Amino acid sequence: MIPEHKKGKRVDCSSSTEFSTGEEAKQFFLVAKERLLDINDWNEVAVLPSSVFQLADSNGAHLEREAQEGDLVKIDILGPGLPSSDGYDWVRIEQILEETTSKSQKVSITLRPTTDPTQTEKDIAHFFKNIATSTILLEQKDNEVSAQYAGRNELINDENEGIADTIRNALIGLGVKLGGSYPQWKALVAGIVKN
Repeated sequence: MIPEHKKGKRVDCSSSTEFSTGEEAKQFFLVAKERLLDINDWNEVAVLPSSVFQLADSNGAHLEREAQEGDLVKIDILGPGLPSSDGYDWVRIEQILEETTSKSQKVSITLRPTTDPTQTEKDIAHFFKNIATSTILLEQKDNEVSAQYAGRNELINDENEGIADTIRNALIGLGVKLGGSYPQWKALVAGIVKN
């Protein structure tokens, strides 16, 4: 459920909650899954102030529903925005996978940098190149529910045509390389499994 890491930076963090019984954990998994797929509320779910995420269709119009494969996510990150895309970064929901066995339940969502659908410019509207992925994996096993964030192949996007975009991406990317994104993802996974 987590893409292979080939090059660039890799980030991992996780959080979990234990319950008295497996049945309680199964019930809570449904709550946590709803939090995971309700991207518009991620900044409310996160236990620390974070970026604001908005679910959008292929034209960039706001959506009020659970996330689906192929949807876009418009991100207002903490810090300077991307000049060419009105201050926002964009990712596409590449896949949502679910797996249920007699011993566990899993659901994952994988995001990949993409272009801004509201602009004619076809540069990747994100501080990472589109080789990068962000995956959140939610799992219930026995009496535990856990959420894991896996950032893979995180390479700074230095290929945009606009010099202001390239400078901004370098600055944000440097902050991320120094661990700037870790607290945000840690806060989100902790919020998803907070009882």
